[in-house]
Amino acid sequence: MARTHGKPIPTMSRFGKAVLLCLALFAAWRLCSTLFDAAPPAPGADPAEEVVVGSDDDASCLPLAREAGVRAAAGTGNNFVFSPLSIHAALAMVTAGARGDTRRELLRFLGASSLDALHRVPANELVGRLNGLAQTSFACGVWVDRRLALRPEFAATSASRYAATAESVDFVSGPEQARQRVNAFVADATKQLIRDIITPGSIDSLTAVVLANALYFKGAWPEPFDVFTAPFHIPGGTTVRVPAMTTGRSQYIALYQGFRALKLPYKNDALRQTEAFYLLILLPEKGTLSLSDLYDKAASTPEFIRKHTPVDEVPVGQFMVPNFKFTAEFEASSGMRKLGVTRAFSGGNFSGMVRGEDEHGRLSITKVYHKATIEVDEQGTVAAAATVILMDAASAFEEREPPHLVDFVADRPFMFAVVEEMTRAVLFLGHVVNPLAT
Repeated sequence: MARTHGKPIPTMSRFGKAVLLCLALFAAWRLCSTLFDAAPPAPGADPAEEVVVGSDDDASCLPLAREAGVRAAAGTGNNFVFSPLSIHAALAMVTAGARGDTRRELLRFLGASSLDALHRVPANELVGRLNGLAQTSFACGVWVDRRLALRPEFAATSASRYAATAESVDFVSGPEQARQRVNAFVADATKQLIRDIITPGSIDSLTAVVLANALYFKGAWPEPFDVFTAPFHIPGGTTVRVPAMTTGRSQYIALYQGFRALKLPYKNDALRQTEAFYLLILLPEKGTLSLSDLYDKAASTPEFIRKHTPVDEVPVGQFMVPNFKFTAEFEASSGMRKLGVTRAFSGGNFSGMVRGEDEHGRLSITKVYHKATIEVDEQGTVAAAATVILMDAASAFEEREPPHLVDFVADRPFMFAVVEEMTRAVLFLGHVVNPLAT
């Protein structure tokens, strides 16, 4: 013990010093976090860039796919296909022109904390590379009424990040001609697979801006499958005979609780291409999960598809995957409203998109059209999708370890996805209820 004025002073033990050091560090951390939390935004920062609920790597629009997919699968059900990547890219471009609460709402829907974070997500980065890949192409366009002008910063972002072309049109005196131009753009970009995505009468004199993108994919299997005719059980107790793929070669298969998964990689011909694509099929076990259950899992867990993609090849016993070919389309605004996007559809703030918005009336999204088509057979897959967003100015112009041999017999409804391996971006997602239905 030390002494002062003759009185002993207890010396601090090593433990006591450690406790005091921890308390001091904790106090400093709390002070710093408080200062940073209360710090004002950086000069020039948009208040809309404040952190919102969401994960910067969950930008796939899977909750919207769930809304539309479950509706299609209800009852006896219809086949369904959707491109999360296409609709994500369209909404991300719209978000670049939004401000304030409108931007915050769209960022939350897209699962990003800021516009910069949204632009950095792997899915968005993949969009910028699609035209350089052997299997894919991507086109984007913006049509603006001739009495308005795109803001230079929005036009620059659209061109640099989405390779968007901009065109001035006359929605007042030539709405039908404008509709045909957008439809022709989509048809050309999808090699005529997507036609007439905008129906007659959808564009009128109130239309101020139309944004559209088109995605095309063509992938071949490393080796063609054999083909035979097999039974497929559709809801309601009916069985149909369908052309189907089969093989005796080992496949990427994994078994999970309530369903099994099959990964079919596509051939990659480009020597320097790092991107790799595959078809994932999720097959519910009989009497366990439904398609709706699988949609719920995929939409509620961002990493569901990645975590349930098989990684090991296993010897197969019985193997059957039906050929299928069909087209699906829907209007997405009601699903987006249910998922929390409301301001963009009623007097939203898109002042970052066009000049003179306030003078001519606030822009609002009126329709979000989406159409996709897919064909899977023994040779490979051809798929395309397009998203068109119409905007009006209301007052403007008036696992478990698989056994030694694993069966994969997709003879009943199943879910599928076309996925890019590196970014985990989902290009197409859907389900098959009846392989013969188109």
